[in-house]
Amino acid sequence: MIKYGATDLALLASHRAVAAAQRCGDPVIMASAARHLADALTHHGQPKDASRFALAAATRVENELLTRGPDGLSVLGMLYLKAAMAQATIGESDDRHAAAAAAAVPVLLDQADEHATHLGTDANALWTAFGPTNVRLYRVAAHVQLSQGTDAIATAQDIPATARAGLPRERRAHHLTDLARAYTQAGHREDAVDSLLDAEREAAEEVRCRPRTKQLVEDLRLLGAGAAEGRLRALADRCGLPR
Repeated sequence: MIKYGATDLALLASHRAVAAAQRCGDPVIMASAARHLADALTHHGQPKDASRFALAAATRVENELLTRGPDGLSVLGMLYLKAAMAQATIGESDDRHAAAAAAAVPVLLDQADEHATHLGTDANALWTAFGPTNVRLYRVAAHVQLSQGTDAIATAQDIPATARAGLPRERRAHHLTDLARAYTQAGHREDAVDSLLDAEREAAEEVRCRPRTKQLVEDLRLLGAGAAEGRLRALADRCGLPR
């Protein structure tokens, strides 16, 4: 539902997931459901609630999760990543606490990185894709959320291609759409189009079906893409955007 932009339904579903997880009593499942609710809250325009909830959930079950191997470390790390993205969302807003929120982002990412280092590998426990490489992808996404396109590009360039290749296809595609936004923010619109086309080759649905990505395609059409204009028009057609 988040991917399709239906944040009200995402919020309803994630609240129900958290309630179900509480009934089962498994801290790994509880933390997994909590990360989805934090994500839904952020996308629904409630990033402060998202950050508070994710961090409260992490504090509540951290000791138990640290004893649960890759599953526990992965969902715990994801809670810090979701809190970081919520803070980045606040940091880009006109909230009076925006500066403090932006400053909190790298701290939360570092906390996630500690758990990724402890995990020691790029894994996909509970479909999190959590590990050192995914934390680096989140650093890129956080820079993009804060409109720091140049920093996002520099961070992405330091991620080894072999490490990215080991991630699930959907995660690779999502990262490439984040990178396309970074290129757009930095004024490199031809590179942005090429990054979107790379994402489409990885997982077409991540580009053609997500309202957020389709909006980026539309924005690039309005801005102009130079020598990539023809490739952009063809992509817009595949996304079903009106000419």
